[in-house]
Amino acid sequence: MKKVLLFVTALFFTWGVYAQTDSTRQVELSEIVVTATKANHRTPTTFTDLNVSEINTLMVMPEIPNAIGLSPSVVMTSENGAAIGNQSFRIRGSDATRTNVTFDGVPLNDSESQAVFWANMPDLMSSLQSIQIQRGVGTSTNGPAAFGATINMQSEQPGITPYGNASVAYGSFNTMKFNFATGTGRTKKGWNADLRYSNAFTDGYIDHSGSKQQSLFFTGGYLSSRRVFKVNVFLGDQHTDISWGGVPEAQMKTNRRYNSAGLHTDSEGNLVRYDNETDNYRQAHVHLHYSERLSDHFKLSTTLYYVRGKGYYEEYKQNAKFSKYGLPTYDEGGITVSATDLIRRKWLDNNLWGANIAATYSTDRTQAHLGFSGNYFDNNHYGNIIWAQDQFAVPADYEWYRNTANKPDISSYLKVTQQLGYRWFVFGDLQWRYISYEMSGMDDDLINLEQNNKYHFLNPKAGVTYLINPQQRLYTSFSIGHREPTRADLKDALKNGGKDMPRSETLYDVEAGYVLNYPSLSLGVNLFYMYYIDQLVNNGKMNDVGYPLMDNVPKSYRTGIELSFGIKPVRKLRIDGNLTFSSNKIKDYTDYVNVTTDDGGTILFQNEEHLGTTDLAFSPEFVGAASINYEIIKGLTVGLMGKFVGKQYYDNTSNSDRQLDAYFVNNAVAEYRFGIKKFNASIQFVVNNLWDADYVSNAAVYRGYTISGGEWVDQYFFPQPFRNYMAKLTVGF
Repeated sequence: MKKVLLFVTALFFTWGVYAQTDSTRQVELSEIVVTATKANHRTPTTFTDLNVSEINTLMVMPEIPNAIGLSPSVVMTSENGAAIGNQSFRIRGSDATRTNVTFDGVPLNDSESQAVFWANMPDLMSSLQSIQIQRGVGTSTNGPAAFGATINMQSEQPGITPYGNASVAYGSFNTMKFNFATGTGRTKKGWNADLRYSNAFTDGYIDHSGSKQQSLFFTGGYLSSRRVFKVNVFLGDQHTDISWGGVPEAQMKTNRRYNSAGLHTDSEGNLVRYDNETDNYRQAHVHLHYSERLSDHFKLSTTLYYVRGKGYYEEYKQNAKFSKYGLPTYDEGGITVSATDLIRRKWLDNNLWGANIAATYSTDRTQAHLGFSGNYFDNNHYGNIIWAQDQFAVPADYEWYRNTANKPDISSYLKVTQQLGYRWFVFGDLQWRYISYEMSGMDDDLINLEQNNKYHFLNPKAGVTYLINPQQRLYTSFSIGHREPTRADLKDALKNGGKDMPRSETLYDVEAGYVLNYPSLSLGVNLFYMYYIDQLVNNGKMNDVGYPLMDNVPKSYRTGIELSFGIKPVRKLRIDGNLTFSSNKIKDYTDYVNVTTDDGGTILFQNEEHLGTTDLAFSPEFVGAASINYEIIKGLTVGLMGKFVGKQYYDNTSNSDRQLDAYFVNNAVAEYRFGIKKFNASIQFVVNNLWDADYVSNAAVYRGYTISGGEWVDQYFFPQPFRNYMAKLTVGF
């Protein structure tokens, strides 16, 4: 990594010395690296553009999931209940594994799980200029399939003049974040450099769910009227207490902050906790962007990227059987010893190499983008026992499993927007994608994972936009998307009672909408129908590291209407809001329930329960959000935000016993901006969950039958905190 950083730094400064600059068209050219994957007013798709500076005004410590939480059809959850730690979201009921995420056009999704683990990239919000959320299939992009939404993030553009700022934030649950950023501004020769460092920690709302995070972000490069050279380097380091198991149902009424991770009985029968039951991960990104304006109509953009990740989670296992770790039993005084207490670490060690190439042809009437994206991912999964109570039976630093994975992912697309007449625009988009995913070696349960899965997908999209006037448009589109199963889908299906290996999914997406956008009034209305074949749906369970377990269902759909609005009746007042009404169903659903021996140790067979049409899990029919912001006096702004999430089931049976209640949460914020000589400063204060709502944002359920006929149900919940507070001071020049 040091050699890579030295190379990048040398290349950056060499370019800066010899390049010449011209300030014209710089801002437009600096966006070439992302324009090929973003939607605009001519694109017949459903999207929301978020201004990061406005989000930072409303929130003290925003990470991406809660930063987008007020957007249409978004439901956000926090694992530990704090602003720092593991957070996730769903858009139109689809989780993060089905959401394509890019940063300056570089895919951020993990190649195996297809999710983005935001804790591995802490405080990324501080380095962003804008976020665009495309709902539905969206337009073709780089990386994994967009099966529910696409999130395009654009890095903050370099400042014109040198700057520096620092902030410190503190809040409930001993949550604190320090942030420092500085930049050179743009020199006369056209080069710039910006650096940010962040350090954050929290004890978490849930017991023993603390998190410590550090991140470093560097961007620098050269910008002229013809070309852009840009380097992004960001490093993340996180250490988070394990809390992914949730709070058992029995504990919810007496201790909703309960966490079982690390709990075990000592030799005297006392309940004690192993305090180092943690998840630890480091990730480094290096992105090299080069863009050139070849003529007034042609632009070319090339990106090379490398991502390095390594980490482990550590846990205490009591009375672990030797046979589960490939170890023999032994005889001691005529007694067979077959188990011991131990501490284990399960490691990931991975690399991702990739490249994006995009060519753009643009005239007043035609816009065409030809793109190519390819990456290669490799990962080593292995586990070590670092301590055992019975040291005689377990060799030092014993490795009990190792498996490897390799995944090349190649795609190309061509998308064209053509103006017909004065007001009509037609859009066509065709993407081809090839994936090969190979696994080999033993999993942690000593089962051979040997398999090689190949997928070829063709994803066409087409639509029409009608411009009523520059401020109003109508659009409609039809898109087809395909998605391959994740690593967890492939390896856990049979282990956890799946009836067969998972199949790839197909989505047919129809979108139609109306958009009005004036300075004092904005309005959006969108109708959608998403029809799935073989959708992998959450069955309510999670595996041993918190991944949701999925099953294919032959036919399912999501359909609804999304409404959004913004009103600015006077200069100092702004009101924004959105509403989503949807129906999310599985047709002719069959639930497969395990039947086990009476002790629950062995799965004997499965019962088939034919339930007809049921509701998709984690898909509320109603989601809404609103915010009001008012500038009381110059520099002092107050705001009130609200989020409503309707009832949702956490499995696919539509059983009211497995349902999360609807909740309505309000946050209040006040910000005061002022200047002191050459410095500018701001103070923010936020009250989260203003009215002390008692709510749960996520859950998991495990159920089955014993051979004697008794049903068992275990449920776990992720409660969110009552009223809590955050404050932040920022000083800069």
